[in-house]
Amino acid sequence: MPKNLKGGKGGKSMKNSSAPVKVREIPVPEEEDDSHVCIITKVYGNGRYLCQVINNTGIVQGDRQVHLSQGVKKKYARGIIINGGSYVLVSFREFQKDKGDIIFVYKDSELEYLKQNDYITSTKIIQETDINFSNDNNNDNNDPGFDFSDI
Repeated sequence: MPKNLKGGKGGKSMKNSSAPVKVREIPVPEEEDDSHVCIITKVYGNGRYLCQVINNTGIVQGDRQVHLSQGVKKKYARGIIINGGSYVLVSFREFQKDKGDIIFVYKDSELEYLKQNDYITSTKIIQETDINFSNDNNNDNNDPGFDFSDI
């Protein structure tokens, strides 16, 4: 007879029972580590991103380049997707203040915890439609940029 690998008495009920849900520990920004919560504004590819730093008063002006290291990719088993508008925890380098490394990627459900504990405020990401791409030299809004009489 073959060996019983399924578990014997109560094996089916244990198989169908729900396992305890793993609670993910949410890291918070700390001053001593020079870590901050940031919003990804642009994705360059190859694990490189452009982000804006957020503190409890709002968005700090200036963009900084951050990098997603191989260790963080392995930690999440390459199951994370970082798009524009994603919230991440970034540690800035001591020797290059304009560059940093992504430590943690926040989910939408974890943002409420950060808002309740005053790590971030309710912020709005600048959409591409909010940016004015028009030429500043022309004040006429109806000017298409060329003359129709030349056609």
